[in-house]
Amino acid sequence: MTGSDVGDFLSMSPNEVPQTVTLPEGSYDFVITSYRSDRVGENQTPLVKINVKATGVIQSDLDAADIANAEPTRLEYWATPNAMKQKNPAMSLKSFLTDALEMDQDQSFGELLEQAIGQSFSGVVKHEMVGKNKDILQASIKKIINK
Repeated sequence: MTGSDVGDFLSMSPNEVPQTVTLPEGSYDFVITSYRSDRVGENQTPLVKINVKATGVIQSDLDAADIANAEPTRLEYWATPNAMKQKNPAMSLKSFLTDALEMDQDQSFGELLEQAIGQSFSGVVKHEMVGKNKDILQASIKKIINK
């Protein structure tokens, strides 16, 4: 942070800094911002997390002007053969990439995930309690809307 940035920040009041909001349940347009793959749990099951940001309101209590302050959310996909067989794009990475985003099935998942960054789609957000004590409210995309 440069000196002028610090000075600008110090001259601001807390009222001038908007707080982020959790996306209310509803339907939105999203853009894919990044992804990462990981292994989780005792069995080290492969998981792919696709990070997304809401860019528009289709149907929600959220005012369209507040969309810029909405917290990002993500899609999570188990990268296992059984999970890939699912035809539901909210449950299967293969179906999400090839059906919802209409991407080429002849490329590797790594190539498709790289190409998916910046792609848009629409989805339905539902709330769920997550965390070790189920005490964190998370907005999760539970359905992909075909255009």
